Amino acid sequence: MKLICGITTKNEEWIIGKTLSVISKFCDKIVVLDDNSTDRTEDICRSFEKVEWNVREKRNQYDRKEAEGLNHLFQLVTYHNPDYILILDADEIPTPSFQEFFKNIDPKISAWKIRMINLYGDDKHYRVDSFNTPSGININWNPFNANSWRKTVLLKYDKNYSYKYNLNVQKGGTSIYHPAPKNIKGKIVETDEFYIIHYGKINQSYINGDKDRLYANIESRDGKGSYEKCLARHVECRISGTPILKQCPKQWFWN
Repeated sequence: MKLICGITTKNEEWIIGKTLSVISKFCDKIVVLDDNSTDRTEDICRSFEKVEWNVREKRNQYDRKEAEGLNHLFQLVTYHNPDYILILDADEIPTPSFQEFFKNIDPKISAWKIRMINLYGDDKHYRVDSFNTPSGININWNPFNANSWRKTVLLKYDKNYSYKYNLNVQKGGTSIYHPAPKNIKGKIVETDEFYIIHYGKINQSYINGDKDRLYANIESRDGKGSYEKCLARHVECRISGTPILKQCPKQWFWN
């Protein structure tokens, strides 16, 4: 079974080497679609034998066009005629149990929704508290609560089927099956046989608020409120609540 991984990147030198060293263990090819990085992301990616490097057309930095980018990535991945497709961000790494899961994968399933684990504080802990922000936004950090964050990152590919994305999405979920296409056919299931470890919350750009400012600019230009209101919403989601952390089990990480 041919497994092709598609990864989107932008200035990911802080994490991409770690991600690629893991993905290279079990993927036949890794297709990277970069959004015009200005750091060492390209050099690091090109140092991995299985990586195919691609770059998006230059745009205004606030013109994210997330769905358009995923659609482009999907087309690049399917060029390699995969049996299965794994779609990840540069800061997302499957747990080691993925290998055993994939060896015994159920061919009757079309796609899998995977539980996302947010690292927080450092790369050994994850956050589990839940609360409402002062403006009433419900925040659930616990990955094992009901309705916790899952992403449809794994897809069985049918070369005779036309997959589609909602190309109007600037930022955020591109479909109910994000980051997979919106029109998956067949049976879609949730599984806990492996998880995705998300490193994004320990990145300095999240900690210092740079991500808040970037997203607020994108959202305000997309008609979702003023920059000030969008920024305030992101900031309160980040700083509200008292973090409750749990130590990650060793089996979530690769040697």
